[in-house]
Amino acid sequence: MNLPFRESSRQASPSPDSPSVGPRTINLSVAERQCICASWEKASTQSDIGCELVARLLNDNRTRFRALLECKSGSFLGSGNYTTEDVNGMKRARSVADGVNCFFNKVISKLMDANYVEEIQDLSLQLGAMHFRMKVWFQAENWLCVKNCLLDSVVSALLKDTKGTYVICGGLKKVQTVEKHTTHAWFKFVQFIIQNMKKGFLAEALNSDSHNEPKTECASPCSSASNHSV
Repeated sequence: MNLPFRESSRQASPSPDSPSVGPRTINLSVAERQCICASWEKASTQSDIGCELVARLLNDNRTRFRALLECKSGSFLGSGNYTTEDVNGMKRARSVADGVNCFFNKVISKLMDANYVEEIQDLSLQLGAMHFRMKVWFQAENWLCVKNCLLDSVVSALLKDTKGTYVICGGLKKVQTVEKHTTHAWFKFVQFIIQNMKKGFLAEALNSDSHNEPKTECASPCSSASNHSV
Protein backbone atom coordinates (compact mmCIF):
# COMPACT_ATOMS: atom_id res chain seq x y z
CA MET A 1 0.00 0.00 0.00
CA ASN A 2 1.39 3.37 -0.96
CA LEU A 3 1.01 5.84 1.87
CA PRO A 4 1.53 9.59 1.58
CA PHE A 5 3.87 9.65 4.57
CA ARG A 6 6.25 6.88 3.46
CA GLU A 7 9.81 8.11 3.30
CA SER A 8 12.28 7.28 0.58
CA SER A 9 15.59 5.67 1.46
CA ARG A 10 17.26 8.02 -1.04
CA GLN A 11 17.16 10.96 1.35
CA ALA A 12 20.47 12.30 2.63
CA SER A 13 21.73 10.94 5.94
CA PRO A 14 22.49 13.40 8.73
CA SER A 15 25.61 12.82 10.79
CA PRO A 16 25.18 11.10 14.17
CA ASP A 17 25.71 14.46 15.87
CA SER A 18 23.01 16.17 13.84
CA PRO A 19 20.17 17.74 15.87
CA SER A 20 17.74 15.78 13.68
CA VAL A 21 18.97 12.56 15.30
CA GLY A 22 17.17 12.07 18.58
CA PRO A 23 14.87 15.13 18.64
CA ARG A 24 14.03 16.58 22.04
CA THR A 25 10.32 16.94 21.33
CA ILE A 26 7.57 15.18 19.39
CA ASN A 27 5.50 18.32 18.93
CA LEU A 28 2.20 16.47 19.28
CA SER A 29 -0.93 18.37 20.24
CA VAL A 30 -3.29 17.00 22.89
CA ALA A 31 -5.75 16.12 20.11
CA GLU A 32 -3.04 14.22 18.21
CA ARG A 33 -2.03 12.29 21.32
CA GLN A 34 -5.64 11.38 22.00
CA CYS A 35 -5.97 10.32 18.37
CA ILE A 36 -2.94 8.01 18.63
CA CYS A 37 -4.28 6.42 21.82
CA ALA A 38 -7.72 5.85 20.32
CA SER A 39 -6.44 4.58 16.97
CA TRP A 40 -3.97 2.19 18.66
CA GLU A 41 -6.79 0.72 20.71
CA LYS A 42 -8.92 0.36 17.59
CA ALA A 43 -6.08 -1.07 15.48
CA SER A 44 -5.16 -3.55 18.20
CA THR A 45 -8.69 -4.93 18.25
CA GLN A 46 -8.61 -5.41 14.48
CA SER A 47 -5.15 -6.95 14.15
CA ASP A 48 -2.07 -8.18 15.99
CA ILE A 49 0.17 -5.22 15.12
CA GLY A 50 3.37 -6.90 16.28
CA CYS A 51 2.61 -9.96 14.18
CA GLU A 52 1.78 -7.83 11.15
CA LEU A 53 5.04 -5.92 11.54
CA VAL A 54 7.16 -9.07 11.81
CA ALA A 55 5.50 -10.55 8.72
CA ARG A 56 6.16 -7.38 6.74
CA LEU A 57 9.80 -7.28 7.87
CA LEU A 58 10.26 -10.94 6.90
CA ASN A 59 8.88 -10.22 3.45
CA ASP A 60 10.99 -7.10 2.86
CA ASN A 61 14.45 -8.18 1.71
CA ARG A 62 15.92 -4.76 2.47
CA THR A 63 15.55 -5.30 6.22
CA ARG A 64 17.69 -8.48 6.39
CA PHE A 65 15.30 -9.44 9.16
CA ARG A 66 14.81 -12.92 7.75
CA ALA A 67 18.57 -13.60 7.83
CA LEU A 68 18.76 -12.28 11.39
CA LEU A 69 15.87 -14.46 12.52
CA GLU A 70 17.46 -17.49 10.85
CA CYS A 71 20.67 -16.82 12.74
CA LYS A 72 18.98 -16.34 16.10
CA SER A 73 16.61 -19.30 15.76
CA GLY A 74 18.93 -21.69 13.92
CA SER A 75 16.20 -22.45 11.37
CA PHE A 76 16.22 -21.88 7.60
CA LEU A 77 13.18 -19.81 6.60
CA GLY A 78 13.44 -20.09 2.82
CA SER A 79 12.33 -17.48 0.30
CA GLY A 80 8.53 -17.61 0.42
CA ASN A 81 6.24 -14.90 1.74
CA TYR A 82 5.17 -15.13 5.35
CA THR A 83 1.75 -14.42 6.83
CA THR A 84 0.75 -13.52 10.38
CA GLU A 85 -0.28 -17.15 10.83
CA ASP A 86 3.26 -18.21 9.92
CA VAL A 87 4.67 -15.74 12.42
CA ASN A 88 2.46 -17.17 15.15
CA GLY A 89 3.93 -20.60 14.43
CA MET A 90 7.56 -19.49 14.87
CA LYS A 91 8.70 -19.14 18.47
CA ARG A 92 11.39 -16.51 17.84
CA ALA A 93 9.23 -14.44 15.46
CA ARG A 94 6.29 -14.60 17.87
CA SER A 95 8.56 -13.38 20.66
CA VAL A 96 9.60 -10.35 18.59
CA ALA A 97 5.93 -9.61 17.80
CA ASP A 98 5.06 -9.76 21.50
CA GLY A 99 7.94 -7.38 22.24
CA VAL A 100 6.61 -4.88 19.68
CA ASN A 101 3.12 -4.96 21.18
CA CYS A 102 4.48 -4.65 24.72
CA PHE A 103 6.67 -1.66 23.83
CA PHE A 104 3.90 0.25 22.05
CA ASN A 105 1.39 -0.47 24.78
CA LYS A 106 3.89 1.03 27.20
CA VAL A 107 4.83 4.17 25.22
CA ILE A 108 1.24 4.89 24.24
CA SER A 109 0.23 4.63 27.90
CA LYS A 110 2.62 7.56 28.54
CA LEU A 111 1.17 9.87 25.88
CA MET A 112 -1.20 11.73 28.18
CA ASP A 113 1.36 12.20 30.97
CA ALA A 114 2.71 15.69 31.63
CA ASN A 115 6.29 14.58 30.90
CA TYR A 116 5.39 12.16 28.10
CA VAL A 117 8.21 13.39 25.82
CA GLU A 118 10.95 12.47 28.29
CA GLU A 119 9.28 9.16 29.21
CA ILE A 120 8.89 8.02 25.60
CA GLN A 121 12.36 9.24 24.70
CA ASP A 122 13.91 7.26 27.57
CA LEU A 123 12.06 4.07 26.61
CA SER A 124 13.12 4.48 22.97
CA LEU A 125 16.75 5.13 23.89
CA GLN A 126 16.75 2.01 26.07
CA LEU A 127 15.25 -0.08 23.28
CA GLY A 128 17.86 1.13 20.80
CA ALA A 129 20.68 0.32 23.22
CA MET A 130 19.21 -3.12 23.83
CA HIS A 131 19.24 -3.84 20.08
CA PHE A 132 22.97 -3.12 19.98
CA ARG A 133 23.67 -5.32 23.01
CA MET A 134 21.70 -8.13 21.39
CA LYS A 135 23.80 -7.68 18.21
CA VAL A 136 20.81 -6.70 16.09
CA TRP A 137 22.88 -4.62 13.69
CA PHE A 138 20.87 -1.81 12.11
CA GLN A 139 21.96 0.18 9.09
CA ALA A 140 20.19 3.13 7.46
CA GLU A 141 17.88 1.00 5.33
CA ASN A 142 16.87 -1.10 8.33
CA TRP A 143 15.67 1.87 10.39
CA LEU A 144 13.67 3.25 7.47
CA CYS A 145 12.05 -0.09 6.65
CA VAL A 146 11.05 -0.69 10.27
CA LYS A 147 9.46 2.76 10.41
CA ASN A 148 7.54 2.32 7.15
CA CYS A 149 6.49 -1.27 7.91
CA LEU A 150 5.19 -0.22 11.32
CA LEU A 151 3.17 2.65 9.87
CA ASP A 152 1.78 0.33 7.20
CA SER A 153 0.81 -2.23 9.86
CA VAL A 154 -1.13 0.32 11.91
CA VAL A 155 -2.91 1.81 8.90
CA SER A 156 -3.77 -1.64 7.50
CA ALA A 157 -5.29 -2.60 10.85
CA LEU A 158 -7.37 0.58 10.95
CA LEU A 159 -8.63 -0.14 7.45
CA LYS A 160 -10.09 -3.42 8.72
CA ASP A 161 -12.56 -1.49 10.86
CA THR A 162 -15.91 -1.83 9.09
CA LYS A 163 -17.17 1.25 10.94
CA GLY A 164 -14.25 3.36 9.72
CA THR A 165 -14.24 6.39 7.43
CA TYR A 166 -15.19 6.00 3.76
CA VAL A 167 -14.80 8.23 0.72
CA ILE A 168 -16.69 8.06 -2.55
CA CYS A 169 -14.49 6.96 -5.44
CA GLY A 170 -15.73 7.82 -8.93
CA GLY A 171 -19.19 8.54 -7.60
CA LEU A 172 -19.97 4.83 -7.42
CA LYS A 173 -17.71 2.96 -5.03
CA LYS A 174 -17.06 3.60 -1.35
CA VAL A 175 -13.38 3.21 -0.46
CA GLN A 176 -12.29 2.97 3.13
CA THR A 177 -9.61 5.43 4.21
CA VAL A 178 -7.74 6.56 7.30
CA GLU A 179 -8.11 10.26 8.06
CA LYS A 180 -5.08 12.39 7.26
CA HIS A 181 -4.71 13.81 10.77
CA THR A 182 -4.43 10.24 12.11
CA THR A 183 -1.67 9.20 9.72
CA HIS A 184 0.15 12.49 10.30
CA ALA A 185 0.09 12.05 14.09
CA TRP A 186 1.33 8.48 13.79
CA PHE A 187 4.12 9.54 11.45
CA LYS A 188 5.45 12.08 13.95
CA PHE A 189 5.08 9.63 16.83
CA VAL A 190 6.86 6.73 15.12
CA GLN A 191 9.58 8.99 13.70
CA PHE A 192 10.35 10.27 17.20
CA ILE A 193 10.60 6.72 18.54
CA ILE A 194 12.80 5.43 15.70
CA GLN A 195 15.12 8.43 15.81
CA ASN A 196 15.65 7.98 19.54
CA MET A 197 16.16 4.26 19.09
CA LYS A 198 18.93 5.14 16.63
CA LYS A 199 20.40 7.56 19.15
CA GLY A 200 20.35 4.89 21.86
CA PHE A 201 21.88 2.36 19.48
CA LEU A 202 24.67 4.77 18.52
CA ALA A 203 25.41 5.73 22.11
CA GLU A 204 25.75 2.08 23.09
CA ALA A 205 27.95 1.42 20.05
CA LEU A 206 30.25 4.32 20.93
CA ASN A 207 30.49 3.14 24.52
CA SER A 208 31.40 -0.41 23.55
CA ASP A 209 34.96 -1.62 23.09
CA SER A 210 35.86 -0.89 19.47
CA HIS A 211 38.26 -3.84 19.52
CA ASN A 212 35.67 -6.33 20.67
CA GLU A 213 34.58 -8.07 17.47
CA PRO A 214 30.98 -9.37 17.43
CA LYS A 215 30.61 -13.14 17.51
CA THR A 216 27.46 -13.29 15.45
CA GLU A 217 27.61 -14.14 11.75
CA CYS A 218 24.12 -13.03 10.79
CA ALA A 219 24.91 -9.50 9.78
CA SER A 220 27.97 -7.34 9.63
CA PRO A 221 28.28 -4.43 12.06
CA CYS A 222 28.85 -1.05 10.49
CA SER A 223 32.40 0.18 10.32
CA SER A 224 31.32 3.68 11.30
CA ALA A 225 28.49 5.06 13.38
CA SER A 226 27.23 7.16 10.48
CA ASN A 227 26.02 4.02 8.71
CA HIS A 228 23.26 3.74 11.30
CA SER A 229 21.68 7.12 10.52
CA VAL A 230 18.77 7.79 8.23
